[in-house]
Amino acid sequence: MNGEGSSIDFTGKVALVTGGGSGIGAATCRRLAAAGARVVVADCNAAQAEAVARDLSGATAIAVDVSDAAACEAMVETIRARYGRLDAAFNNAGITEVTALRGEPLPETHVLPLDVWRRVLAVDLDGVFHCLRAEIPLILATGGGAIVNTTSLQAHISYPRTAAYTAAKHGVLGLTRTVAKEYGDQGLRCNAVSPGVVDTPLTAGVIHAEEYRDMLLAPIPLKRFATPDDIAKAALWLLSDQSAYINGAVIAADGGYLA
Repeated sequence: MNGEGSSIDFTGKVALVTGGGSGIGAATCRRLAAAGARVVVADCNAAQAEAVARDLSGATAIAVDVSDAAACEAMVETIRARYGRLDAAFNNAGITEVTALRGEPLPETHVLPLDVWRRVLAVDLDGVFHCLRAEIPLILATGGGAIVNTTSLQAHISYPRTAAYTAAKHGVLGLTRTVAKEYGDQGLRCNAVSPGVVDTPLTAGVIHAEEYRDMLLAPIPLKRFATPDDIAKAALWLLSDQSAYINGAVIAADGGYLA
């Protein structure tokens, strides 16, 4: 699943990445660009999206809040107007309860604030649906292509005090399978990647903290956390013609955690 030294080639293709301004999204943008794609870097943080796009030949930055259906439609309309096609989409934007709570302690489910529940679902589940709804017609008009959605370990398992995130990621897995069933005969594949514990600036303060590091590493047979590029390689492969017979699948890029 590595574009280096392989026949993965996106020359002449247009690829959209949401959450492309940092972490897994930014790493995937770089992988797609290196494989020849014209990359659309979409993120709610315009400055971060623009910073990533500046470093990639032929890339475009778009500011978008995926929880806003109209904004997702406008994003894809911009792609249609600028490029006339969309070959690949990585629906990767997401948040967690930690993000929505702005660092406050995670509450138990029965006292989870409704606004936190709604915000996490709005970005992580509604946001994927909004993107799919906008992307599918243009990909079909292009002649087919591939979509990858980011799920999580929590599309398969759960942790206490993560009701919203767990529910959203289970939902994304269901959406992925539904789209795969509906559109496969029209040349559109839809798969998912489930990252394990990923070492990013956002998570570093927790996963490297003395009280959490050993606990988080213990279930991972590879005994290391994922890098954003580890996940980007999996997403790149799923978006490419190298996975032409893979549809409705989920790759757990988790170092063996679920095993």
